Amino acid sequence: MIRDRGKMKWQSAFFMPEHVKMLKQITFDDKKQKKPQLDEQEFEEIGFIVMESLNYSVPIKVTIWRDGFFQAITGIVDKVDMLMKYILFECDDGNRRIIIEEITGVERV
Repeated sequence: MIRDRGKMKWQSAFFMPEHVKMLKQITFDDKKQKKPQLDEQEFEEIGFIVMESLNYSVPIKVTIWRDGFFQAITGIVDKVDMLMKYILFECDDGNRRIIIEEITGVERV
């Protein structure tokens, strides 16, 4: 008696753990995005909005790029350190240190 499996495919039970890990890493790497290049006008606008938040305690939303992924953080700028090139950002879950080079966008909330 011949059993017909129809359109059922064979499961990937014969993959080694190294292969499964490699396939997961490849799909993870495919989701990564390139960091956008900002021009001089965008840098000026980011600086203006950040200094406005620092001086007047205006809440802003900062978009950062880290390891291929974008992340949005909302809060108020507490300190800007141009020597060490970071911004101390006060948000709901405490203070966060944001490296200036990681910032890709800033907007008022």
